[in-house]
Amino acid sequence: WLARMVAGVVVCLGPSACGVTIDWVTVGNAGNPANVNGWGAVPDPFLISPVETTNTQYVEFLNSVDGAGTNPNGVFSSLMASDPLGGITFNGGSSSGAKYAVKAGAPAGSPAGTQYGQMPVTFVTWFSAARFTNWLQNGQQANSASMEDGTYPLHNQTSGPIPSRNSGTGSQVALPSRDEWYKSAFYNQASYLTWPCQSNQPPTNTVTDLLRPCAANFGGAATPTVGPINVGSYRNTQSPYGLFDMLGNVTEYTDTAGTEAEAGRVQVFGGSWATPPAEMSMWSALAPPVFRGPTNPTGQIGFRVVTVQAVPEPSSAALAAVAIACLAGYRCRQRCSVIRA
Repeated sequence: WLARMVAGVVVCLGPSACGVTIDWVTVGNAGNPANVNGWGAVPDPFLISPVETTNTQYVEFLNSVDGAGTNPNGVFSSLMASDPLGGITFNGGSSSGAKYAVKAGAPAGSPAGTQYGQMPVTFVTWFSAARFTNWLQNGQQANSASMEDGTYPLHNQTSGPIPSRNSGTGSQVALPSRDEWYKSAFYNQASYLTWPCQSNQPPTNTVTDLLRPCAANFGGAATPTVGPINVGSYRNTQSPYGLFDMLGNVTEYTDTAGTEAEAGRVQVFGGSWATPPAEMSMWSALAPPVFRGPTNPTGQIGFRVVTVQAVPEPSSAALAAVAIACLAGYRCRQRCSVIRA
């Protein structure tokens, strides 16, 4: 299936058809064991975005699926415009397909260099994030129907229990599952580390020393930090697979639903810019699961995306495809987030 993805890359190299580019990172080590809490085992290799989805990428989505500005199924929250942490404006008088735009500048008090366009999108519900992945899966079509089915059978659903991924063959662009997110963050290809920065030592909260290893944007007033900063800012703080911002900045949705007491909620990871230092332990590898409601947009929650197999294929063939596709440092670049057979 990853070999088919390479074919998709060739098809989508031209700049005209695709507005959102994803720099995928390959998570290999197929069939890895779970950690002691039962999380992290993934039977096949998959691709994951090294950073959180940005306001710039989400604006491309909004202008594509909502050219007329009618806000189908609430994919735009007014808080994106009115709240200082939101990075997107709406102008109903603009031309069709250009009614949404990234805010200029950054929230007052942000570190130098912060720009709304490179900050993670916030004030998204789980259902809006899932619609973004459906749109990617369907080739970034310029219509609202392209976000209603694909990986997730939403069919105008905006609340209630989150749907599971559609079954099928080939590949799917999705929100990470619990195990996909957890493996990407904590597994070092031999064992699980305590923190998603290749360390068993607690991280440092800072928004000034961006080159410090195992540093992150958390702590709120204790740092101080006023909100999310540019994705990928901590160049020396990466997970074992080379992912950024797996700790702090924004808490991230998965597509793993809660059960029993947590029914109707979704598991989240990573903590946010507002997480107090004393509470960061709840985001370590052995912390209890954390759940959030899927319909409550806040300035602390965002998401990143993965490309996974819809139906598992033989692991040996998939790993061979990984070797062909990603010889240079486990990285692949894909102009369109759609896989073509």
